[in-house]
Amino acid sequence: MEDSQKTAKGATKLIVRVPSYVHHGEKETITIMAVNSDGQVDKTRNDEIELMLTPMYKVDDSKVRLQSNLAKLVNGEATVDITSEESDFVKIEAFCKDKNAGLEPYSVLLATGGFPFHR
Repeated sequence: MEDSQKTAKGATKLIVRVPSYVHHGEKETITIMAVNSDGQVDKTRNDEIELMLTPMYKVDDSKVRLQSNLAKLVNGEATVDITSEESDFVKIEAFCKDKNAGLEPYSVLLATGGFPFHR
């Protein structure tokens, strides 16, 4: 099959790109992408994505917040802001709301707050 006849592969999973660190009192942006098996963004995806943030240490009253727990992919990508008012590690998980969409969920850990960790 010639290159011009090959079709683009569809997305198989979600990826969440986070900053290396979220400083205390600052806002950062995370990016959610639907990617194919080659790691390329599938620009045909416009799915609704559910995000879950789970603090690892301050589980009762976390002061690390996502702007929204929902994001809408547009051309395969979406962004959501995250803010931190304390030191913690948080787990961010992304799931496609349509369970039949064929997108594997994704999770990542992110450090937030001051360094070294303080209250």
